[in-house]
Amino acid sequence: MLLIAVLACAFDSNAGNLQVAPIILEFSDNQQANALWLENNGDQAVHAQIRVQQWSQTGASDVLAPTQALRASPAIVQMLPGERQLVRIVRPAPLPAAIPYEQAYRVWVDELPEATEQRPSGLQFLLRYSIPVFVLPHGALPREQISKPAQDTSSLQTSWQPASGALILEAHNTGNQRVRLSELAWRADNGSVTPLHPGLLGYVLAGQQMQWRLPLATQLSYPGHLQARLNDAPAAQPLPSAGH
Repeated sequence: MLLIAVLACAFDSNAGNLQVAPIILEFSDNQQANALWLENNGDQAVHAQIRVQQWSQTGASDVLAPTQALRASPAIVQMLPGERQLVRIVRPAPLPAAIPYEQAYRVWVDELPEATEQRPSGLQFLLRYSIPVFVLPHGALPREQISKPAQDTSSLQTSWQPASGALILEAHNTGNQRVRLSELAWRADNGSVTPLHPGLLGYVLAGQQMQWRLPLATQLSYPGHLQARLNDAPAAQPLPSAGH
């Protein structure tokens, strides 16, 4: 999923000019480069910086760290109005055969403020894009280029517990590829469904675990179970071993 943070700086208003595609990148085990396209759909020049960070998870947090395993070329771009720019995300070295899990990264695309001689009034909203990037382990099938059947949940372990008007969900992914959770809801045994988090909840990376604290707007009807769409499967599935 593409995440966008809007930053406000003291420059003229000129928001939303920078567009980035695709919103997820996936490398096969022997693929050395991938294409990221930047586009300036505004009427002024756009500068942007592209960085790559390694992505892991610990407890309830995403952890980002500098890396040389993937690199952006070029790392700085300037685009005139209407121009498109190809940025190659390059993997300089092949994936070691001993790595059993999918490797996860984030590509950050930051729109840069324009330098001016005079200090202008108003605000310029600068876009920041965060694009998930995954390098597949040897023999793994792509997940972003195939049909979306029901997800095999045998590698996903979850548990939950209520806590002061909230629900704490823990998920452990023992598989060698990511699991993406969205449209989290509670399905009671009487058939009622209570949405808990519309849209994307987040990822559980390969071989790692993640935790979310979800505010509860209403009391849940017991008994029941948690369900979510996994990796954009066409329908929600019960989360395995969810209980308290």
